[in-house]
Amino acid sequence: MESLITTALEPDGVLVATIDMPGRTMNVFSLALMEALDALMDQVDGDAAVKSVVLTSAKTSFLAGADLVMVRGFTDRARTDSYEQMFALCGRLGRQFVRLEQSAKPWVAAVNGIALGGGLELALACRVRLVSDESRIQLGVPEVRWGLLPGAGGTQRLPRLAGFEPAIDMLLSGRSISPADAVRLGIFARAVPAAQLLDEARATARALQGKPYDEAAKFPLLAQADVPAWSEDTARGIALKQGVTESDFALYPAYSAIVDCVLKGARHSLDEATDIEMQQFMRLMFNPVAGNMVRTLFLERLRAERELAAPEGVAIESVVVGPIGAARKAWADALAKLKLPKSDDPALPADTLELVDRQGRRVRVALRVLDDAANGGADGLPQAVLAPAGPYGRVLEIVEADDAAAGLVASLAARIWSLPWRTRGTASRLQQLRGQPIESQAATAIRLAAEPDAGDPAFLDVAACLAGVAPAWTGGPLNQAWAARGTLVETFDAPTRAAWARVEPALAQARG
Repeated sequence: MESLITTALEPDGVLVATIDMPGRTMNVFSLALMEALDALMDQVDGDAAVKSVVLTSAKTSFLAGADLVMVRGFTDRARTDSYEQMFALCGRLGRQFVRLEQSAKPWVAAVNGIALGGGLELALACRVRLVSDESRIQLGVPEVRWGLLPGAGGTQRLPRLAGFEPAIDMLLSGRSISPADAVRLGIFARAVPAAQLLDEARATARALQGKPYDEAAKFPLLAQADVPAWSEDTARGIALKQGVTESDFALYPAYSAIVDCVLKGARHSLDEATDIEMQQFMRLMFNPVAGNMVRTLFLERLRAERELAAPEGVAIESVVVGPIGAARKAWADALAKLKLPKSDDPALPADTLELVDRQGRRVRVALRVLDDAANGGADGLPQAVLAPAGPYGRVLEIVEADDAAAGLVASLAARIWSLPWRTRGTASRLQQLRGQPIESQAATAIRLAAEPDAGDPAFLDVAACLAGVAPAWTGGPLNQAWAARGTLVETFDAPTRAAWARVEPALAQARG
């Protein structure tokens, strides 16, 4: 078996443990890495020559959270496993971190890159945390964006280190912070130059040798006097104060689960608080919202980014921009950030772009936005329909384009940080879906997905959610149709039933 954590014991008793998952650009918590962490802790506890540990990464990132393929598997297992089985499965990482934290041999985190979700939680479990001062480094707990919560102690250690208000802001927003901000908030002890990080971590680990774990010394806000007592009204009020709307609080259970974790876990020991946190995590595992969001907004989105990218060798060399009207200002803003040679041509029709490839070939494209009417009036030109940027990304729908034009627009999409989604026909599918209740949207999506050359139905869900056309909690209109098929199909008219018969096998296959 390949080693996921390599170790080197130094003469002074400092064990340098380096996480390096083969075949991955970033380390992520998988079942295999949990096994490796257990083995490492057994090694540390069983070897008298080991007196302290420095934990770091061999990659340019530290650890980028949990493997969401594994998390998706957890949500699938929740359909058949008992509560007790799920509690044992999902709570394993949190129990590992409590063991690591309470070790008589101090652990020091040397965070040399991105530490998100479980990666940050691993660092928080260490007795002291140091981080490189590089501006590229992001530190955060983004789980709320996928309908989850940081279930390995993040909702408990952050408030005890940074205080209630900063912690609840990070937890409910999912936003990342810089190393400097992490030090200012007391989450990390120091930010040091990258070249000095390991040496400082080694020195810190040596200085801690022989000193027993002291919870009060680690957590400056252990008493948690700033955390209010729990009540349903208090929890809702905290979320609303952080900018969560009443409707989102009702539709996305992660918000209430996160606040409940912080309030109900306060002033308990970390062992007890971790169990309280896992009880709230179980709420999310047995609720379909997290599974919907992980599937569509992470797993299928990543697949869409790979499969919908411009063909190899297709690239834009420059762009020529016609006059852009106020109604398409989103395009003017996006193009202003485009790092390609640009020139203005007042002779071009309004809201038109000319893409020039490396061979000098030119393709004209009509610029449209999601708020336009569905019949974009593009006079036969390929249409590039730009959706607003949202929390999960942005979609550029490519309409009425041949292969050459679609490839160039897909290349443009990558340069403006958008997912290129090519659809057939003369009208935007996103524009046809928007504004409908989810049940009506599901019926429309089924008819669209049944059309010839409709493409992968999962990508329709991805595009609809990224564009904000479908609520993220649904996982997309086709996902919602599948989930509600027992009652929804009987409400369909004859054409939609016929479309359902063509689409259903693909949906069933995608869901195993």
